[in-house]
Amino acid sequence: MKFLFKKHITLIALIIVASVNSGCFRYSVFHDNSSIIAKVNGYNISLDELEEKLVTIHRIKQMTNLDGKAGSINIDKVIEELINERIIIQEACNVQLDEDPFFHGKVNHYIISRSVIRLRQENVLDKINITEDELSGYFKKYYKEKKHAPDDMFEKVKNSIKKKLLKEKEQKISNNYISGLKNKANIWIGTELLYSMSSTQQECDNKIILARVNDKPIDNCDFIKEARGHLPKVRGDILNKEKIKKINSEILDSLIIYELVEQEALKKKYLNDPLFKNNIEEYKGKQLLNLFKQKIIFPRSIPSENELVEYYGTHKDDFRKDYEVWFSEIVLSTLESAEAVLKELREGANFEFLSSKKSIMAQRTGVNVWIPIGRLSPAAKKAIIDLGIGQLSNIVEDSKRYKIIKLKGKRGGEHKNFSIVKNRIKQILIKRKFKNWLKKYVDNLRNVSQININKKMINELKERYTIKGEP
Repeated sequence: MKFLFKKHITLIALIIVASVNSGCFRYSVFHDNSSIIAKVNGYNISLDELEEKLVTIHRIKQMTNLDGKAGSINIDKVIEELINERIIIQEACNVQLDEDPFFHGKVNHYIISRSVIRLRQENVLDKINITEDELSGYFKKYYKEKKHAPDDMFEKVKNSIKKKLLKEKEQKISNNYISGLKNKANIWIGTELLYSMSSTQQECDNKIILARVNDKPIDNCDFIKEARGHLPKVRGDILNKEKIKKINSEILDSLIIYELVEQEALKKKYLNDPLFKNNIEEYKGKQLLNLFKQKIIFPRSIPSENELVEYYGTHKDDFRKDYEVWFSEIVLSTLESAEAVLKELREGANFEFLSSKKSIMAQRTGVNVWIPIGRLSPAAKKAIIDLGIGQLSNIVEDSKRYKIIKLKGKRGGEHKNFSIVKNRIKQILIKRKFKNWLKKYVDNLRNVSQININKKMINELKERYTIKGEP
């Protein structure tokens, strides 16, 4: 892959127009939906993709205790992200990352896992049915003498009975299905080799075939990996030959079942189903997006030794032992009010004036304005560490309140040696350079890409997703 890293961005950008319609996504299956919000080099970004992205954003907002109202989402920004992601995915194909063995391995594993899930749904879960007669029959048998039961007890225990019966039926149907697969399969087991295997072996030197399932081999390396989950059964019985034989048979049986189910799932050819195939294509896109960042952007983001030394020299005060800080903060009760105040500050409003008018907590005054950095909350400490004197933080969520911090001073503490803070500086610069390189790369690709945006559809979406009273 070294040749990929030596290419100049501009050269890669110039070839994208000629080759963008080739590569791994020329056979993509899309929803039969005329609601297209944008086109990127011939690829249609659908309303479904946007709505899936919005659902993810809402879920993240809820998990982080942020307001999840749709009106707080910038639709234009989300669409820009979708466009940029698609451009990167297309470029990943152009530089042949879709031929990467790691990518193929991940995709194949995903296809198998999704196929197995669907096979189980169709042949086990969809066949489970619990009737009212079964529920009441179970209740009468196991609840109504053995002990006296109140008239309303059935309704109270109905759900727990149903869960128990569902689990029992699932196990029975699953066992019957596996037995059917075994009966139809051609299975060979090297019994002598199997019984000579050690369940506690950790390394696999040479592959030795222990069994075959419809001509597909299962070797000792597969056995050793699977055996790790059975180690608790072996402890204390490593010299019990009969126990070892039994455990080894259980381990191999698990591997045979895995192989049978995978083979059966792949026989179904679920990839012929457009919805299933579309799910796989979406997964491919996400993996190519990550692989592009890892293999193309990240290597460019690693700082040189000179860059590390230079950053240390100009930011020494950020690397002090137990220093104290002096800062002002505006504390607000809602994210919306914090965003409004931060906007005013960035437009030139006076921090102290807004603090006196908007903050729900008074500022510290007098001689006790200096605070050891170690006494701050993790959120406030994280926000202050990278600030220069006079700079403003972004919005800091701290104890269910929202803060904007202005650093006024730092003092005390000895400078930490470069060798101690080198890795931290490296992470700071990688993060900064990665962001800059990614933006530069995407900007170059956008300049030579054909992008059409359905403005009418987007305006309709803004009206649909904006709550009345919000911009």
